[in-house]
Amino acid sequence: MEESSFIHKLRSRDRSAFNQLVEEYKDQIMSVCYGFLKDENDAEDLTQEVFVEVYRTISKFKEESTLYTWMYRIAVSKSLDELKKRRSLKRAAFFEKRVRSEAADLEMSMKESPDASPEEALLQKQQQQFIHDCLEELPETQRIAFTLSQSDGVSYKEIAEIMDRSLSSIESLVHRSKKNLRNIMEANYEKYF
Repeated sequence: MEESSFIHKLRSRDRSAFNQLVEEYKDQIMSVCYGFLKDENDAEDLTQEVFVEVYRTISKFKEESTLYTWMYRIAVSKSLDELKKRRSLKRAAFFEKRVRSEAADLEMSMKESPDASPEEALLQKQQQQFIHDCLEELPETQRIAFTLSQSDGVSYKEIAEIMDRSLSSIESLVHRSKKNLRNIMEANYEKYF
């Protein structure tokens, strides 16, 4: 079904369309929430909240992005609100756990091999810690843009919508984050290895 006609059904409160929406996107939205909260039960609760919000506000959806991008933004926003409420920390700290988990998946990190020797396993852990620590030295907006660009297959256009910035601004942020991360890694390498 074409997305615009599906959205029309959602707006007319078609229950089967809403059930289909939940079935199709629940795992992706759950993954987004879990990426921030790191707790399966909390992520499940928040995923339900995201779909309640979608149901409640679908009439305000302007179709300037895909339905998934809009829901992704709601999930990110609700996750950040939950972290803020839970820890009352400044916004930069909201991404700490997300950055830590995503850093392990970055191309530059090495995955632990099941047959790695204790020395190799230790080196791999040191490398991952090194990447985590270096990411945390990036300015907040660069860290957010970089982390989103490395996760969930999020496009620059979607990142621009999530962060409420222009596409060129996001391209610039990601480019600077990569350059700054490289410089930070070079400057700190000898402390770790």
